Amino acid sequence: MNKEKERAFLVGIIKNNEHKEHALETMQELRMLADTAEIDIVDTYVQNVTRPNVATYIGKGKVSEIANHAKNRQVSTLIFNDNLTPAQARNISNATRCNVVDRTELILDIFALHARTNQAKLQVELAQLEYSYTKLKRMWKHLSRIQGGIGFRGPGEKQIEIDRREIKKKISILKKKIKEIEMVSNTKRKQRQNILSVSLVGYTNAGKSTLFNRLTKEKRYVADQLFATLDAKTRGVVLNNEERMVLTDTIGFIRDLPHNLVSSFHSTLMEVSEADLLMHVVVVSHPNLDEYIQAVNRVLTEIGVDYKTTNILHVFNKCDLMDKIQMMFIKKKLQLEYPHAVFISAKSGEGMDTLYQKLEEFSVKIKKTATIHIPIKLQNLISFVHDNAKIIDSRYDDEKGEMIMRVKIDRQLYPNIEKQIQDYKMYEYINK
Repeated sequence: MNKEKERAFLVGIIKNNEHKEHALETMQELRMLADTAEIDIVDTYVQNVTRPNVATYIGKGKVSEIANHAKNRQVSTLIFNDNLTPAQARNISNATRCNVVDRTELILDIFALHARTNQAKLQVELAQLEYSYTKLKRMWKHLSRIQGGIGFRGPGEKQIEIDRREIKKKISILKKKIKEIEMVSNTKRKQRQNILSVSLVGYTNAGKSTLFNRLTKEKRYVADQLFATLDAKTRGVVLNNEERMVLTDTIGFIRDLPHNLVSSFHSTLMEVSEADLLMHVVVVSHPNLDEYIQAVNRVLTEIGVDYKTTNILHVFNKCDLMDKIQMMFIKKKLQLEYPHAVFISAKSGEGMDTLYQKLEEFSVKIKKTATIHIPIKLQNLISFVHDNAKIIDSRYDDEKGEMIMRVKIDRQLYPNIEKQIQDYKMYEYINK
């Protein structure tokens, strides 16, 4: 028996200094998020304002209008296109008698819905708790009064009757568990450091998982919805020139991806920051694809990836959805800005030969990106790295007595550097 869907209104504003087209596009994205969260959207309300109302976000008259319509149409939830302050959420909820959910809470809810592995569930739970704690949300009443529904789904639902101290304690425990998983992931990454590593990045629903399946012959879950897959998955691929690479599919990005999620999914996103090559998958037919590319670039910057210096191959996907004349025009325009880009359809296989060719070229010439921890006593090795690698950044860890250097280096040199470090540490251990 199918569970009855939660009925909701979408609510947003258009500020005086904001383009109407952009605001309406973000509202459409909010609708897609709501669809993914399995919410029944009854209606949408968008108000033109000079600035958000400090007390109620939208005007008090609009709040009263929405309250009346919600009562008449049996709507129990209001989903806002921005993040609300605790006071705004409380005031709107009191005035409308509805559950009030902001954009971040909606995205967290989707992540809770789609989390499959233990790691993803822990990361989602951490993000939920940190967001609630940061906003000091619901601290004026116990969580036991919450009846469930959107914004409270998944692991966060289990946190009945926790006060501030218990939330902080739970956050600490979750971080410890995630750190343990991260250590296992780091070990796995080190075992494949001599192999070309490629990560798929892109706006959510750009077709990354479909492309991953095409390249690896896997059957990873794909769906025409936002954040269909959360867990990073890595598989080996052998190219036509017999070069091996490991390909990782990661979570999709989105405009204003909640900072708590970026922080909580740090171990998952490490696959991106440590990759030798990023394949940035973009939907070629999107009218504002430049904005989507910039949204992904902002998230890359937040996780410590400099998209201006990192090796990035732009892969314009879903070419099969456009007619030939239109495709020729867009392709010519995009090639001026992205001369090395590839145009494909991951679904039909169109353009895959060109993509394989590009990957083979990269596999030959690309240098390895790595973070090296060199004991300060190995001054000759530090000098060697300075002379033979491009230093992205470096810092001295006084507590451990080592230089931490993020570098781009010839992949043939890297194994010997790591061996020298391990030999030195073993020697130090034996002679303690």
